[in-house]
Amino acid sequence: MNDYITKLATVLKGRAVVCIDAANLEKSVQDMRVNPKDVPNDLKGYSIDKLCWRIDYYKFKKFFKRICNLKEISFYSAVFNSFSHDQFLVFLKRGLRFRLILKPLKEYNDHKPETPHRKANFDVEIAVDATALLSDYEVFILFSGDCDFAYLITFLRRQGKVVIVFSRSGHVAKELQPAANYYFDIVDFRQEILKVFPKKQKTPLI
Repeated sequence: MNDYITKLATVLKGRAVVCIDAANLEKSVQDMRVNPKDVPNDLKGYSIDKLCWRIDYYKFKKFFKRICNLKEISFYSAVFNSFSHDQFLVFLKRGLRFRLILKPLKEYNDHKPETPHRKANFDVEIAVDATALLSDYEVFILFSGDCDFAYLITFLRRQGKVVIVFSRSGHVAKELQPAANYYFDIVDFRQEILKVFPKKQKTPLI
């Protein structure tokens, strides 16, 4: 166990819930560089620029089940209406028993048609759920770097909750780290919750 996991284990007292701001988490992980020492043997034939990190949600749940009294993982995500994403959501719900909170992408008119601006914010949903479930947990674990959660974190701490934020350096708002009881960088838990994959090949234009 590395020092970061040891520290996390010491602060996880009581029942814990995990809330995943999916878009924020996945964007943070996409920008992580793969270190050659982290490449598994079956991918040694790939050059580093052809590899990327992705969240392994099976490992993710297994890790938190092992390290704390995990009551629930809530996954907040846009719906992309693609077969692969639909199957992924089925896996999270039926296979891993995640609680899914979903809504369609909202398209804004401030970008060009070839580079559309689409977004699905879950600030309100996460805040409402965290407040409504106050009696169900002692530890609130948030995977997001969004500054809008600083107010929620401050509120939860006033209620006696321990708030732990996971994000990535360069992707976490400066307001979040001092607001939370503890902040951890995802990179320090990459072996526990992430996996190295070959990058998806872009379909050539014909």
